[in-house]
Amino acid sequence: MQISPSILSADFANLQSELDRIANADWAHVDVMDAHFVPNLTLGLPVVEALLKVSPIPIDAHLMIEDPDRWAPLYAEAGCQSVTFHVEAARDPRTLARTLRSAGARAAMAVKPGTPFAPYEDLLPDLDMVRLMTVEAGFGGQACMADQMPKVRQVGDAVGRHGDDI
Repeated sequence: MQISPSILSADFANLQSELDRIANADWAHVDVMDAHFVPNLTLGLPVVEALLKVSPIPIDAHLMIEDPDRWAPLYAEAGCQSVTFHVEAARDPRTLARTLRSAGARAAMAVKPGTPFAPYEDLLPDLDMVRLMTVEAGFGGQACMADQMPKVRQVGDAVGRHGDDI
């Protein structure tokens, strides 16, 4: 198990001190939203690059954006140790995952609540993590959607069949 606190509810005027507060976590989870793929807007690559310079722990950039095929590799090249893209937005998720790994980052795929997992099971060998959304992407503070728990089991079973460390 790993702990990855989100900085979505952090004091954006003091992000360095907020990162220092979670220095004992495994990862810092940074939500990047573009107001296109999701209806909210947070921060982008220039702010993430600044965070990378001061973060005491690795950063997982969760990209809730249109066109991750274009933008996700730039987050990996900037130094994000893990980059999560939404499979619903990716034109070629397998190539994107391989590109992220080639750039030295963990490749992670996120799946929205309304998206079935089965069509993407064959991507598991190219992934380091699967993020199953149990809330609608784009807003913090939502209650967990309990109807997503069967999908959690489905993904767990699929990972077990593939024998990969995901």
